[in-house]
Amino acid sequence: MKVFLSGNLIASEILTVNDGLNYGRFFNADIEKYEVRLTQKEFVNLIEREYNQVRDEIRVDDATYHDTSDFSASNYCTLEELFSFSIEFELIFKNYLDRIIFSKLFPVSSENRFVINSTEKVAIIEGDIVITGGAYHVKSHS
Repeated sequence: MKVFLSGNLIASEILTVNDGLNYGRFFNADIEKYEVRLTQKEFVNLIEREYNQVRDEIRVDDATYHDTSDFSASNYCTLEELFSFSIEFELIFKNYLDRIIFSKLFPVSSENRFVINSTEKVAIIEGDIVITGGAYHVKSHS
């Protein structure tokens, strides 16, 4: 995994994620752009179990309510198969998986200096999963 903040390679320990309901909203914060690059294998190892759980729950909901979803559009495929459905992959990641994977990659610690607060784009570039968005600086309490 490689992590960049404002285009500079950084140690992942300086990032954490906002897991609150205000994820995606910035209030008077200086926003820095982040980029996380994972190999497809790293990505699958980190999130496959959770992906399968969410997919299976949505499949039941879709059947129960005669509904369609991003998962139905990709025929409830495996995570690795989902990589070939770029639009659905991005939507599923942003709607269901982003904060799950971020909480695994960026735990809360005394080293945290920035908080990931949005997921703007997810794409597969040269075989890597590339996630971008905004982060804000943690204000010092001293």
